[in-house]
Amino acid sequence: MGLFGKKNKGKDALEQADQLMNKGLSGLMMKGFVSKGHREMINQSLNTAKEAQMASSGALPVIATAKVLAVADTGKLINFDPIVILTLDVRESSGAVYPKTLETLVSKLQIPRVGDQVGLGHHPANPAELIYMGLVAEGPEPNRA
Repeated sequence: MGLFGKKNKGKDALEQADQLMNKGLSGLMMKGFVSKGHREMINQSLNTAKEAQMASSGALPVIATAKVLAVADTGKLINFDPIVILTLDVRESSGAVYPKTLETLVSKLQIPRVGDQVGLGHHPANPAELIYMGLVAEGPEPNRA
């Protein structure tokens, strides 16, 4: 918290929340007062937010694109951004095409709709898994005369 010691002005908010949740005296208190199931849900939300932050910052390359076939709302929010279930038709850069269902955090300003193209990247902790990278701008429509 920085009341009596040095202040962590440059510290990332997600990193600070993770530290408060899992380390030090506050982490010990969380273990004592918050049930294990709720702590796991909080940590899962922190990990989802970290993945979204990495994806939006461009730290991960887009390795596949996908066409959105369906969007379902889970009713969950993180910082007022919804977590949705996307049904996708994935097309990897290697040429592989397959369907995939993905539960992910999306910006409330750019919620994908059916027919939209989205980018996917490798999960940093598990490279075999794909994560949502955001909407992909489609090229201009060809002139049809």
